[in-house]
Amino acid sequence: MRDWLTKDFYWKAFSLLMAIGIWLTVRHESEAQATVLPNPTQNNTYHDVPVMVISANADVRQARITPQTVTATISGSPDVVSHLQRNQIYAYVNLTGLNSAENLPRDIEISLPKGATVIDIDPPQISVTFPKQP
Repeated sequence: MRDWLTKDFYWKAFSLLMAIGIWLTVRHESEAQATVLPNPTQNNTYHDVPVMVISANADVRQARITPQTVTATISGSPDVVSHLQRNQIYAYVNLTGLNSAENLPRDIEISLPKGATVIDIDPPQISVTFPKQP
């Protein structure tokens, strides 16, 4: 039994010190990552964003939408959101494939610059009506 402890004692002591050093390093790094704050985000609300009507095949000039503006809550990094202007927010409703409708609810979609995300759209849908053709 004594030979088991004393044989290659220096290698065993060196291995033990290395294991303790690695354990302390990993513990320190994991604690450091736990204290790092996530990238802060900022929210801004933009009122009266006009809704555009788009379509691939129909004449949308006669389409009536209600309401014509929405309120959008946008999130992103503070440098992106603080410089974002209302005219850079594009709210639209896609009427592709529609030729006639009366009070048809359609989802509103929003296009934003890179780094910004839509949090909320109020109202989330609008009503679309095409005038009746004679």
